[in-house]
Amino acid sequence: MIHHMRSILCGLCTFVIIALILCSSAYAAEQGFSVRNGDRNVPQIAITVDDCYDRNHIQEVVELCEKYNVAVTFFPIGKALKFADSELWQRALDAGCEIGNHSWGHTNLTKLSTRDIRYQMLRTQQKLDEMLGYHYPLQVMRPPQGLSNNKVSEAIASVGYLRTVRWDVSQTNPKKALKAVQNGSILLYHARARDVRCLEQLIPKLLEKEYKCVTVSELLGLEPVVPMEGIYNYESFHASEGKRPSEYISE
Repeated sequence: MIHHMRSILCGLCTFVIIALILCSSAYAAEQGFSVRNGDRNVPQIAITVDDCYDRNHIQEVVELCEKYNVAVTFFPIGKALKFADSELWQRALDAGCEIGNHSWGHTNLTKLSTRDIRYQMLRTQQKLDEMLGYHYPLQVMRPPQGLSNNKVSEAIASVGYLRTVRWDVSQTNPKKALKAVQNGSILLYHARARDVRCLEQLIPKLLEKEYKCVTVSELLGLEPVVPMEGIYNYESFHASEGKRPSEYISE
């Protein structure tokens, strides 16, 4: 009886160990594509600005970038992009900033089908291209609320994205934010008044501490975005095919 119980316990232990190994492997795979920070040995950080509903606050952030010669990465909602703001977005790019994808409608991607996840990205790509007048191949994606799983990561990667981007600092108190920042930090902000007020104080303090403020792509060692002629059109193919937008550019 005792021997039998020992056999059962050994079997259970083996099962638990295997399960933990599999879970750890899945987590490691997810972390390889989904990142919260960059290299902890290099004194550079990435400021990110989400949603981008308010033109005035977007402009204020761009002005800070121009004033201090720093770059930020904007993650706008597709629905928030307006043709009337095309010159402002081009100004942001000319200042060295990057644009990433934050979905079309700020939807929890984990609750969507693979096809609908792709739609959330690709519809935003089309709107951005139409607004800019050329193809800007989005390559970093921030899932709304940072919510993701393997299905979401696979859907995002299938249409050419290189990383999903979370964060390790989310603090609108400039003193607390400065204290939390370390090499490789990704800072989360939004295009709203209190966030801009924080950045007005925080950016010069970061520079005083000799942090370099770079785009997410630069922080992660990715190649910079290279714009192309033409406009991506979502309707030109079925999203379920999982093709990359740059393969479907109409002149």
